[in-house]
Amino acid sequence: MPLFSRTTSYGARPRPRAVWAAAITGVVLLVLIVVGVLIPILGLIGAADGATVGALNVPVGGIVVALLIGYVLALLFLLGCVRSRDGALSWVLAVAAVISALLVSLWPLLAVAFAGVDQASDVVPFIQDLIRRVTGG
Repeated sequence: MPLFSRTTSYGARPRPRAVWAAAITGVVLLVLIVVGVLIPILGLIGAADGATVGALNVPVGGIVVALLIGYVLALLFLLGCVRSRDGALSWVLAVAAVISALLVSLWPLLAVAFAGVDQASDVVPFIQDLIRRVTGG
């Protein structure tokens, strides 16, 4: 049976149009988030890391794990959206998928910022010690 078929077998009722509208809207917004948010953020992080010649500590492993978990969760929400026969539930699941994708797409920016702040806090005592040694104090 085709995926978007309105006919059913075994007496099951067809999926309402709201289910398909929610699923299509969720997929379109997920694609827009990947193209408009995630890819530019990863490009910015890569450019910053390249410009600092590797001095910026980028937690690549943590970013990859977070992206995988977040996007798998978003896809599971979309799968639940498509499998549902209730329009309202489908919209809730589609919105949950979009929120999951948006949050996890912003996470790399926060992870690098936290790593940079942690790295900078390690540099400040070194600079203070260096100044103390140079001034003889």
